[in-house]
Amino acid sequence: MVVLVAVCAACYVAVLLPFKVAVIIPGLTEVRPGAAFPVLLSFLFGPAAAFGAAFGNLIADVLGGMLGPGSLFGFIGNFIYGFIPYALWRAIRGKARPGAGGVADWFLVAGIIFISAFSIGAVIGWGADLLGLAPFAALGNIIVLNNLLASLALSIPLLALTYKRVENAGLIWHEIMDEPDQSSGRFHKIGFVLVIMASIAAIAAGNAISLGYLKVDFGAAGFAGVKGTMYMGVGMPPFILALFVGCALL
Repeated sequence: MVVLVAVCAACYVAVLLPFKVAVIIPGLTEVRPGAAFPVLLSFLFGPAAAFGAAFGNLIADVLGGMLGPGSLFGFIGNFIYGFIPYALWRAIRGKARPGAGGVADWFLVAGIIFISAFSIGAVIGWGADLLGLAPFAALGNIIVLNNLLASLALSIPLLALTYKRVENAGLIWHEIMDEPDQSSGRFHKIGFVLVIMASIAAIAAGNAISLGYLKVDFGAAGFAGVKGTMYMGVGMPPFILALFVGCALL
C-alpha cells in the first residue's frame, strides 16, 4: 500500500502538470481532466489513492508554481476526494467488483462521483473563501464542475477497462489489505448518510452564504469588523465537520 501511495501520487502529478497552463482562476485552479484519476484509483487501491491524491496535488502545486496557503485545503480536499469513492463503495457493496451488479452498479458509481465532487468543492471552496483568495460561489462550483465532468467522462470507462486486470494482478485494495466485509456495520451506515448529506448541504450552504442569501454567523455579526468571509468562516464548519466525521465512520 505504501508503494501504491507513491504510484498514485506520481500518476496524479503526471496528469495534472501538463494542464497547469490552462488556468481558470490564477493560482487556484485550472482545467483538470486529471481529476478523474483519484476516483479511478480509489476504486482500485482504496486508502492508497486518498494519500496519493493529497500528496500528488501538493507536489503538482509546487512544480506548477501554485503553492500557497490554499494548498493546505487542497491537500485535505484531495485526500477526501480520493477516499470517498472507496469508502462509499465498501459501505454499500463491500468487496464486489464495480459492474458485477449490472447497469445499477454504474449508476451507483456515478452517484458516488457526484458526492466526491461535492466534497472536494466544499472543502477547497470554503478554505479559499475563508482565506480571501476567491469566493466560494466561484471556486467551489468550478471545482465541482471540473471534477464531475472529468470523472464521469473518464473514470467510469477506465474503471470498466482496468478493474479486472488489476484484480488479476492481486492489487485491488481488499486483496492487499485483507479487510473484513463491514458493509453492514452500523457505523458505516451512519457514515454513509453523513457523507452524502454533509456534501450536498455544504455546497448548498456555501453558495447561499457566498451569494448573500444566507447569513449564518451564530452571533458573530455582532462583533466589529465581521464581514463576508466571516459568515463563511463560522457558517460552514458544521457541514465540513459532519463530512469529516462521516468519512471517519466509513
